[in-house]
Amino acid sequence: MQAFLQILTIVLSGAAVASVVLALYNLVVDQTIKKRLTKIVRQGWAPADTSLTKTANNISSLVNILSKPSLPAEGWQSSSVQIKFLQAGIRNPKIPQYYFAIKTLLTLVLPVVLALFLHFNQPQITFFRATIFVLLTAAAGNYLPEMVLHYMTQKRIKRLRNSLPDMIDLMVICTEAGMGIDAAIARISHEMVRNNPDLAQEFYLSALEIRAGANRTEALRNLALRTGLDDLKDLVSVIVQSDKFGTSLAESLRVQSDMMRTKRTQRAEEMAAKIPVKMTVPLVLFIFPTLLIVLLGPAIIQVIQVFTKKP
Repeated sequence: MQAFLQILTIVLSGAAVASVVLALYNLVVDQTIKKRLTKIVRQGWAPADTSLTKTANNISSLVNILSKPSLPAEGWQSSSVQIKFLQAGIRNPKIPQYYFAIKTLLTLVLPVVLALFLHFNQPQITFFRATIFVLLTAAAGNYLPEMVLHYMTQKRIKRLRNSLPDMIDLMVICTEAGMGIDAAIARISHEMVRNNPDLAQEFYLSALEIRAGANRTEALRNLALRTGLDDLKDLVSVIVQSDKFGTSLAESLRVQSDMMRTKRTQRAEEMAAKIPVKMTVPLVLFIFPTLLIVLLGPAIIQVIQVFTKKP
């Protein structure tokens, strides 16, 4: 079992590193081509570098081939799959293809490589055990990209949640200064860039939707959908109800800001209350055995010496 874990770690690490290097190389090539095209447009004409173009086309073809087995059916761009990437802050249209290509590589290609490796280098392993190892590798490769995407989404939601009360305070200041909700959203998107670029980007996209002629309610609901944040959904509901019934928007936002600050304080207190419980495991596993060895070790050695001493 230990040998299998070592083999699995080496194979997974190699596949992950190769996939990341391939993705980063393709992105660098794309950026180089874009810069080259920009220079061509500005200068009028310049000799094209066909080697980078051929390399990018070859890598794109390979990524397309690998992503097809894991890619969902047509229309996934407007489904819950695309919403997962939006909630993780991924808007590059090529990143989902890389994601599904890596998923195919880890789910299909990696188990085949492992099966061949076990067949030729570990012939003493039975067929049943080899099948179990291959299936476990395929399952791990299938769920590993999803776990990484879920981790990225949760980290981004945490950043948005922590900065949301400050954003609401800025919105209160803007509305009390006489700005409309559309102008307040546009102003906030510029003011929050340094503190929280993720939240500023989401509000900037909503301001662009409203400026393009979209309904304000629909733009705000799209904002809550892209972030996946429950507090932001409550904020959108408050803004929509205030706009619908004609109540004071600044007062409603102030109440919402106080409530969110209270929730943030409660989350901090909850994390502080969990610390003693989380410290129990390292105390029992690492600190208490060391203390027992230090305190009782000399006494145990003396007792052993007394009983082993010949009369």
